[in-house]
Amino acid sequence: MKGCFVKNIMPLFAVLLMVGCAQENFENDLNSNDVQEKEFTNVYEKWMDEFKDYDLEKVLEEERNDQLINGNDDVDMLHRKKRRRKGKPVFVHYMPWFQSLERDGVWGQHWTMTNRNPDIIESDGKRQIASHYYPLIGSYSTRDKDLQQYHLLLMKLSGVDGVIFDWYGKRNVLDFRLIKKGMESFIKELEKTSLEFAVMYEDRVVHEQARGLSDIQINQAVADLKYIKRKYFTNPKYFKVKGRNLMMIFGPNYITQSSDWDKIFNDLKAPMSLLTLWGARKIVGEEHSAGEYAWIDRNHLQTLSGYYNNVIDFDTNIVGGVAYPRFNDYYIEGGWKDPMADDWVVEDRGLDVFSESFDESLKHPVDFVQIATWNDFGEGTMIEPTAEFGFDHLELLQDYTKTTYTKEDLMIPYSLYQLKKQHKTNENALFLLNRAYRHANRNDLRKAKKLISIVIRDYGAGTIM
Repeated sequence: MKGCFVKNIMPLFAVLLMVGCAQENFENDLNSNDVQEKEFTNVYEKWMDEFKDYDLEKVLEEERNDQLINGNDDVDMLHRKKRRRKGKPVFVHYMPWFQSLERDGVWGQHWTMTNRNPDIIESDGKRQIASHYYPLIGSYSTRDKDLQQYHLLLMKLSGVDGVIFDWYGKRNVLDFRLIKKGMESFIKELEKTSLEFAVMYEDRVVHEQARGLSDIQINQAVADLKYIKRKYFTNPKYFKVKGRNLMMIFGPNYITQSSDWDKIFNDLKAPMSLLTLWGARKIVGEEHSAGEYAWIDRNHLQTLSGYYNNVIDFDTNIVGGVAYPRFNDYYIEGGWKDPMADDWVVEDRGLDVFSESFDESLKHPVDFVQIATWNDFGEGTMIEPTAEFGFDHLELLQDYTKTTYTKEDLMIPYSLYQLKKQHKTNENALFLLNRAYRHANRNDLRKAKKLISIVIRDYGAGTIM
C-alpha cells in the first residue's frame, strides 16, 4: 500500500486522528470526521504552541542524564502502594490473543476467522479483519511492546485499576500457547505500571483436547490451575478480593460435575476467591466457590437487573458486576458459526448500553466491576478506541472512575503509538518517545506532551503504513 507522505506539521493533526492514515482516500475520510478532527487539531495546536521554546540538544542531554540516574523501568512510588482511587475497583476483561504478520509472522485467527485476510486493504483504507469494528490504530499483535504500552497507558488514564486476562491453559492446542505467551508478555509490561491483574480460566480448553471428559482431561485442568497458582498468584500485582487471590472461571461449561471439581480443588490446595459465571456456582460446589460474576445477555437490563435483585445473595457471596458497550459478533460472517444458528445482538445505542449496565451494577453492593470487554473485536464488545467510536467509551469511563485525567490526556498514548511506528528507525525520536511514555507512566503528563511536541516539530509525522 502506498503511504501518505506528510510534509509539514499541520497534516499530523489529521494523521494522528485517523487509522491507517496512509490511504488513497485520506481526504474523504476526514470529511466524515470533521468534528473529531477539529477537536484533535485544537489539542495538538495547543501542545505545539505551549512547547515551542526549547533546545533539542539540551532536551536530549537532560533526558539521557535522567535515564542514567533513574533508569528506564522505575515507576512512581504511587505504583508501589495500594490503590487510592475511591469507589469500586474497575477491571477490564482483556483478550491477549492477537497476532500480526509483522510481529508474529502470521495474522492470527482472531483477525482472520475463516475467511478474512488482513493483507487485503479495503476501499476505505482499512485492513480486512473479522469484526464489524476497526481498532483506531489498526490491527495489532498482543506481543508488540508499543501496543502493550498504548493499552496500559490508556487504561491508567481512564482510571482503570487492572486487567482480567482471558486464559486458555498452558498446552499447545490450537492457539492456546500463543495466547499464554501474549498474556505473559503483557504482564511483564503491566508490572511497570500501577495496574493489577487477575485470570479468568476457560474450562472449554479440556473440551478442545478431547470430546469427552476423562481422568486425562481432569488432570489437565488441575495442571492448568496449578500453573496459575505457581506463575500468577505469586506475582505482587495479582488482584486480591477480601484478602485472597481472585480466580474466575468462564462457566464452567465443560467440567460440569461437582465431583470432578472436588478432585481438581483437592489436588490444587490453593486458597483463593473463586468466582464462576452467573448461575454456575453450584456446579463447582459452594464449598469451593466464593461467589459469581455477571456477564452480557441478549435481554440486557432485564437479565442483569433480575440477577442482582432476585438471584445473587450479596451477603454471602463475592459478586463481580459488569459493564459492557454492546454485543455484535462476527461469527456468522467470519465462518465460525452456522448461518442458521441462533444469533443475537445488543445494540449499543451510542453510549447508552455502556452507561445503563454500569449504572445497574453500581446500584448494588458488587465487589468490583468488570468491563466486558477491552478488546474482543470478534464479539464487538470492545471499548478500546476504534474508528467508529473514537475515545468515547474511555471518556465516559473517566466519569465513572472519577479520575482527574482528561480526554486530552488520552491522546498521549495514541500519539506515542503512532509516532513510534512512524519513527521506528530514528534513534533520537524513539528515545524521546520512550522517555515520554515513562514520564506519562509516572504521572508527569506535561513532560510527556512536551516530548511528543518536540518529536513532531523536529522529526515530523513521518509516513504511517
